[in-house]
Amino acid sequence: AAAIIYAILGLIVNTISVLSVKELPEEELNDGMEKNDDEKYTLIDAAKLLFSNKYYVMICATYILQQIYVAMINMGLYYMMYILFNKELYPIFSWAINIPLIIALLITPSLVAKWKGMYKLNLTGYVVGTIGRALVVVAAYLGSVELMLVFTAVAAFGTGPWQGDMNAVIAECSEYTYLTKKKRVDGTMYSCTSLGVKLGGGLGTAISGWLLEFSGFSEKLTIQPDSCIQMLVFCKHFLEKNAKYFWRMLHLQIGESCKASAGSYSASYIAIADHI
Repeated sequence: AAAIIYAILGLIVNTISVLSVKELPEEELNDGMEKNDDEKYTLIDAAKLLFSNKYYVMICATYILQQIYVAMINMGLYYMMYILFNKELYPIFSWAINIPLIIALLITPSLVAKWKGMYKLNLTGYVVGTIGRALVVVAAYLGSVELMLVFTAVAAFGTGPWQGDMNAVIAECSEYTYLTKKKRVDGTMYSCTSLGVKLGGGLGTAISGWLLEFSGFSEKLTIQPDSCIQMLVFCKHFLEKNAKYFWRMLHLQIGESCKASAGSYSASYIAIADHI
């Protein structure tokens, strides 16, 4: 039942998003550029176009780090069971992540308009999120679950802008390829960004399993060995935090670099970038 409710809510939100988008006319978008009717290219050509765009590579790396971060979050169940000794805390921490994230997503469009772009908003969100994650570590060493929940919520709230504007950044990176190579790869780029999701998901799951195995984890044990406990602490407080930090920095660099590079190609692109 819950899955059906989420599916309906997702459909409503996505429909509103699609109907709210207004694209720039081709005449304005291509102002000052020669028209190129040859849009056909092979799979190999598409791959060359994608990987010649350094921002696409950065997006893939960003998604890989994001999925590794998600895998580390999922290992939190073991952390709750064998360090906090209360597996019922796991759904509570999940709510502490999801509720602030939902709130942040709801207000992101208005904040982008108010701040006249995504860069400053993302930078502020990254600062808030990084400080929040660091304070989670401090709270954990203090032994305060309540503070861990509070700072987890703060960190999740800081993640909201990135979650809300990543697709816009992908669109700008696709436009960058068109302006530099005069080839449209919008559909291909959106499809291939899932490469980072798949690689990151596979790597994250594999790393989680390897770490559990190498640390001596055994589901038959009520109390895990010290090596496993240390590994869980490392994953929860340091590996998870660092993966999230580097993905944020990559995302921030993508948006700013695309904007900076646009000036040498098209005045119309600058107009677009100023709204990022």
